[in-house]
Amino acid sequence: MTARPILIIEDEYALGTALSLLVRRMGHRPTLVASAAAGFAALDETDFAAVVLDIGLPDMSGLNVLKRLRQNDISVPVLVITAHATLDHAINAQKSGATGYLTKPLDLRQFEQTLGATLSPGLPLKKTVTPSHETQAATLIGAAPCLRETFIGIARACAGDFPALITGPSGSGKSLAAAVIHAHGTRSSQSFEVILGSRLIDAAEFERNCGGTLVIDEVTDLAPDLQSRLASWLAKAPENRQRILATTSRDPRESVCEGKLRDDLFYSLTTLTIPLPPLRDRSGDIPALSAFFVGVRNDAPTPSITPPVLAALQAYAWPGNVRELRHVLDYAVTMSGGGPIFLSHLPAHVTSSVGQGDASPAPGELEAAVARWLDAGLALPESERPVYDVLLDRIEALMLGHLLEKHDNRPTHLASALRMHRATLRQKLRRVGLQRDEE
Repeated sequence: MTARPILIIEDEYALGTALSLLVRRMGHRPTLVASAAAGFAALDETDFAAVVLDIGLPDMSGLNVLKRLRQNDISVPVLVITAHATLDHAINAQKSGATGYLTKPLDLRQFEQTLGATLSPGLPLKKTVTPSHETQAATLIGAAPCLRETFIGIARACAGDFPALITGPSGSGKSLAAAVIHAHGTRSSQSFEVILGSRLIDAAEFERNCGGTLVIDEVTDLAPDLQSRLASWLAKAPENRQRILATTSRDPRESVCEGKLRDDLFYSLTTLTIPLPPLRDRSGDIPALSAFFVGVRNDAPTPSITPPVLAALQAYAWPGNVRELRHVLDYAVTMSGGGPIFLSHLPAHVTSSVGQGDASPAPGELEAAVARWLDAGLALPESERPVYDVLLDRIEALMLGHLLEKHDNRPTHLASALRMHRATLRQKLRRVGLQRDEE
């Protein structure tokens, strides 16, 4: 195997060094730089076989680096990596011509496989796809770690024209995901139609030779003869046919085993499977979702959501997922009369979850919340102390303030519960401005 030059643009030194070692172990020659400017300079001097590009660079967004490369007709394959996977990042990377898209923390084995495939001879460069202005509004709100696979799947679907299966519990946003794929895909200027599988009684609906996108909602409810016709039609791959996106709230493999989904149709649709998680697994996204749902109403001014309400919304299990959240907020806005939304404006079954203490946080919820807080661009006051210490004090102040309230503002009781020496706790309280006079 011929050693090939690989450019790594990554400002995180430890990760950049690890990737360089891995590239060298693969038999290639890595060049590591820490900024966009250094990356452009390296590209001017060397004809690289591939570029590994971080989005969060200190001098320019990696997405802008990718766009500039493509605008300058530099067709080198580019693997994009990001610490904060969002739908916009994934779609923009795909539309800008990214060859691959990976999220941190990186799976080094996956990185090695992706880079190896990228360096394979004859790999075509992805074409840039520009959606129409009328369809760019559709989007999914959230930044929870469990959405990363969803975002990557949607971005891949936007770049192609193949069938796809969107899975997830009822109310999790499967139809919205299909709308996003249509809006940012190659057929954005054509028709978009959603048909419930149980109501599809005529195969002509998906055999129309008219382009556009057809979403078959709950495909496992299709009658057996229609499933057979659809599988045969997809296998023929006629030109200019409708693009088929299917959704299901059931496990597709279990549906095949139970005889509810034909195996030939399963294999036709699952070339790309896009999972949507339940809302209980992404409760850290509830504040952003709630603000959006309240803001899209025509009420003026937009009602504010009080902190106890947000706490109640995040403690509730949401069996109806995002759809149920929207209906609950519609009810709360109506009950509030356009004013601030208080606990009394929520349905009783939602407020009953407050204070039960048995609602465990979703995986990655703390990580997502802290990431959003840090990314908000905190306006820190002028201080001689290191910024990192100031941030830690703010987090510790919130944590200690919450714990003090739970222990009736008695530091002695709190110290006992934390198994901390009272003098140590007093020192921490004094540092963050929470020291109280002792009785």
